Amino acid sequence: MQSLTRVSFPSVCVLAAAVLAVGLLPGAIAEQSSREPVAVVNLAGVLEGLAERADAEAELRAQTEQITAEAQTRESEVRSLQEALASLTDAGERLIAEEQVDNAVVHLMAWQELMKREIDVERALRLEKIYKDIMAAIADMAMSDGIALVLIHDGATEIQTNPDPQGPPLETQVRQQIAQRRIAFAAERIDRTRDVIVRMNKDYALDGQ
Repeated sequence: MQSLTRVSFPSVCVLAAAVLAVGLLPGAIAEQSSREPVAVVNLAGVLEGLAERADAEAELRAQTEQITAEAQTRESEVRSLQEALASLTDAGERLIAEEQVDNAVVHLMAWQELMKREIDVERALRLEKIYKDIMAAIADMAMSDGIALVLIHDGATEIQTNPDPQGPPLETQVRQQIAQRRIAFAAERIDRTRDVIVRMNKDYALDGQ
């Protein structure tokens, strides 16, 4: 008759500890960390790749071109009034013409300022909408993929300086950009910038259908 081998409770504990130790080896730790629910997104990269942003820019350019064409027409009308004024010799007629020119110039300047503000407001509103759309897309991606934290990868953009003499010193520009940085390094495996672009372009295409 074969004898049965009895495994004691302490032996089972030792075996369990050994299995746990194997799971905590460096390779296993690296594998576990790769599943950490953390991601980064390059906001500038997302903006660059969005069809929504490209369409908005095209529409704004078209509006600007229309305003420019109308401005040229209005400026031409003012020049015509000025030329007519220059040809007058009668004092009474010149006085009336001068008032017409002055009114035309004031109206032109007011209209130009109004158009400038309207375009600025339109750009701000469109950019704000795109930003909200990006945040919503990131939230949807995070919830669907089980990501607990998504950070804006500000370290992905190179430091840029503007040599304009009227602007701040170059050293100040660099210092300000360095002070604003929050992420020093992010592994490529947690960069979800491309995923956000694909998700948003797909949704934008469906909305346009």
